[in-house]
Amino acid sequence: MRSALIRTAAASALAAFALAAAPAASATELLTNGGFEDLGTAVPEGWGGFTYYAGGSVGLPGWTVGTGSVDVTTNASAWSPAYEGQNGLDINGWDAGSISQSFATILGETYTVSFAYSRNAASAPNPAMATVSAGGSMLNVIAANDGSFGSANNFLWKTGSFTFVGTGNQETITLAATTPGNGGVFFDNVSVSGAVPEPATWALMIGGFGMAGATLRRRRAMAATA
Repeated sequence: MRSALIRTAAASALAAFALAAAPAASATELLTNGGFEDLGTAVPEGWGGFTYYAGGSVGLPGWTVGTGSVDVTTNASAWSPAYEGQNGLDINGWDAGSISQSFATILGETYTVSFAYSRNAASAPNPAMATVSAGGSMLNVIAANDGSFGSANNFLWKTGSFTFVGTGNQETITLAATTPGNGGVFFDNVSVSGAVPEPATWALMIGGFGMAGATLRRRRAMAATA
């Protein structure tokens, strides 16, 4: 009996050590194609070098187009340069559009949404507006026609960000135009990052708990036959 108690204490200590010695969780990028560099199989249109995606389309890798339409431009077009890489996305295609992408979260973990934004210099609304929402939080994006975003072939960019707490369920990030027309807010470098447990940590924890459970079962069996 005494040796069984020692084994139980040792296994429990190992499980506790697994929790105490767990390395800090790492921040991981949760989105696919947040910079819109992958155009999928879509073919750029001749007009202005735009690649157009209609409502309901899943042709833009990682994203689903919701209402309206969106388009992606490249640095080779008259709408450039991108904030990062070669491409940027106009949330207003032929009309006000939206895109979304879902990702898994961990209960209680904090996630950071960040993005760069500019405006289509040819957009009729002043200002061009959109929203970015995820995890029950939403940020209004306003791109005024006041010169602070540059010109059609000399984009100037600003950045925005917010945080939310994970629920342990799938969450969805949505970018949506809130002004009409075929030119609006440009987005690039859209990101959701958050802490996730290291795989090695989970393996150590599971191993420790497993040893504790097995020892406890042996103790019960010994007590039953005593």
